[in-house]
Amino acid sequence: MFFVRCMFCHKLVFRPLYERHKRKHTTPLADGQMTDHISLHPKGRFQGSLDDVPQVYRHSRCGGRTGMPEEIVRSYLVNPFLYSDNSFCCTCNDYVPTQELFWVKTGQMLLEYFENLRREYLWEHGEPPPNPKI
Repeated sequence: MFFVRCMFCHKLVFRPLYERHKRKHTTPLADGQMTDHISLHPKGRFQGSLDDVPQVYRHSRCGGRTGMPEEIVRSYLVNPFLYSDNSFCCTCNDYVPTQELFWVKTGQMLLEYFENLRREYLWEHGEPPPNPKI
């Protein structure tokens, strides 16, 4: 295959140029966060309402609150294995373990929330989806 679909912008990129293309997405911004994050192609994202889905979390160490972008929420609802067990804290300007983060809406620890989503996925599908090609 001569082209690969970028997991960040979803464009087809000539395979020999992909590493350089990917660096544009993963270069840290001044605040420490990556420029872009992996997400599922819009056609593969969760299409339902997010009214009951928590999207803002609080970091227990600093008290800061961070909102999760909609495309990330919609992506992990379809594939809860897509992301690591760290998430960005806008107050600390760093990626922190999800066991230090709690949804503002429910008080639930993010680590527990994602573990539950992964367990439900495995119950329904039997195995995790294939690893994304980054």
